[in-house]
Amino acid sequence: MPVASHQQHVEIRLLNALFDADRPMSVSELEVAIGCIRRDLWNAIRQQHRLGNIRKGQPIELTPCAQIAIAAGRLAHPTALAA
Repeated sequence: MPVASHQQHVEIRLLNALFDADRPMSVSELEVAIGCIRRDLWNAIRQQHRLGNIRKGQPIELTPCAQIAIAAGRLAHPTALAA
């Protein structure tokens, strides 16, 4: 199984933070919630925006499709949340 890069971990934490908050979040809130530097956070935001998972702007929010995909993934793999 391939090992995820640092940037991929930041992207995963970004999506999880937005899903768990269940509301749009500011960049400052995300920076604290994820525990990363702002440059890494912005790179993650840009990448996930390109993939159609989040809406950029202030505040940052998940798209409806991303919310459904994350919920489905968590239902299919509940033990993955412990990691």
